[in-house]
Amino acid sequence: MSILSIENLNFGFGDKTLFKDVSFDLLKGEHVGLVGVNGAGKSTLLNIIIGNTIADSGRILKPKSIKIGYLDQYSELQEGKSIREVLKEAFSRLYLLEKNMLEIGDKLSRNNGENQEKLLREFSRIQDILCDSEFYRIDSIVEKVANGLGLIHLGLETPVDKLSGGQRTKVKLARLLLTDYDVLLLDEPTNYLDKEHVKWLSEFLESYPKSFIVISHDTEFLNKITNVIYHLQFTSLKRYKGNYNKFLKLSEDETKRCLQEFKKQQEEIKSLEDYIRKNKVRSSTSKMALSRQKKLDKIERIEKPKNPPKPYFSFLEARNPGKLIFKCQNINIGYKYPIINNINLKLSRGEKIAITGCNGIGKSTLLKTIMGVIDPLGGKIDFGVYLYPAYFEQEVKGRDNTPIEEIWEEYPKKTQGEIREALGKCGLKREHILQSMKSLSGGEKAKVRLCSLMMKESNWLILDEPTNHLDVNAKEVLKEALMKFNGTILLVCHEKEFYEDFVTGEWNMEELSLKSNC
Repeated sequence: MSILSIENLNFGFGDKTLFKDVSFDLLKGEHVGLVGVNGAGKSTLLNIIIGNTIADSGRILKPKSIKIGYLDQYSELQEGKSIREVLKEAFSRLYLLEKNMLEIGDKLSRNNGENQEKLLREFSRIQDILCDSEFYRIDSIVEKVANGLGLIHLGLETPVDKLSGGQRTKVKLARLLLTDYDVLLLDEPTNYLDKEHVKWLSEFLESYPKSFIVISHDTEFLNKITNVIYHLQFTSLKRYKGNYNKFLKLSEDETKRCLQEFKKQQEEIKSLEDYIRKNKVRSSTSKMALSRQKKLDKIERIEKPKNPPKPYFSFLEARNPGKLIFKCQNINIGYKYPIINNINLKLSRGEKIAITGCNGIGKSTLLKTIMGVIDPLGGKIDFGVYLYPAYFEQEVKGRDNTPIEEIWEEYPKKTQGEIREALGKCGLKREHILQSMKSLSGGEKAKVRLCSLMMKESNWLILDEPTNHLDVNAKEVLKEALMKFNGTILLVCHEKEFYEDFVTGEWNMEELSLKSNC
């Protein structure tokens, strides 16, 4: 049974077409993974479904009673509310029912018999709804989901305006999962989640009784939770039954089959063209040549299977630094108050270190302190000589600049041609580089920022969650570039499979936190 249908959807902006006659039916209980390269239009498709973006043409059909919940990376939370208050918003309908029931109870206490039976029936009806909806277990349900996503350790009474961007995303995800929706639309839900929280979310969604469409570049996550894959590529959408691995196999087989059919048809076309060319001028064979020409004209040409362009990442290397990169002595990190005290760390030339630990423990704060974005709240940091750092920050607000303007602002001596070439290597096409940064997808923004790093000679890369939003191909290419880089690397990343093959060591922030409290 279809609960959501898209018919002949078309959408584009400028001279770029994102969707051309896209159609699909979302069936009841389907767990869909929406995949495609960065910029294919995955987030745009979800925004069209939810009504945030208007399609050029086509229809979205769904029953009026269907409730759709949407998680994106950019919506805001109401300031001044605690985490607990935001999560309880998921049950606002039940709280209104309770308020109505209490008002009925108050009327019954003052009622002398008039409409008493009717009021009692209504009171009983609402009470049954609340009991069936586990209203009286809301606190424990909220705490279970909050614990599963790692919000408990932040303190549920913490105001949301004191949270980082990643922590706010986790709050929005928790509220969405607690709300009784018929369809969930999830845009990169595993960003900012630790491995154990991704595991919890996987188990939650695997047993989710209703339908959802999820965008994710985490293939292990997709394999666990999906039974259908929608592949968005070259303005069209194809449906594959099964999880991500099954999709890869089916897609590969389909590409091979299409390539064989294309080659076979090309051979037939060449044979017909050769015959026509040799025989059309001879009176004895001209009729046969004309017949072959008619056959040639009727052939419906098979398009050669296309491969999406892969980005290319490579980092320019500066001269070697001294043996010491930096040394932290009893530093305290935080903003108004310390998150972790008395940190002692040393980074030497050529080391490639992964910084790990749960979200909110201070990984990004440590990088910002080392880079001088914020000052340490105590202690000191000594740096080595001849350091040329390049810093990829996790959270950067989109601006109205185009990618060309963004890079040009940082490298004013570069020509427009050089900047276009550099952006093109990172997988950004002409239509991307002329858009505003605000309108780009998360993966496209990340590629612009990586492009900026690639144009700078460095001997020390400081990378804060560089794989967030990047598609599978881009992550593979970035990993190769980091493996080839001869300099020093300090990396925050929640994907162990990304960094485990090239790091020389690991700094666990949870262990540092325990030491600071001893």
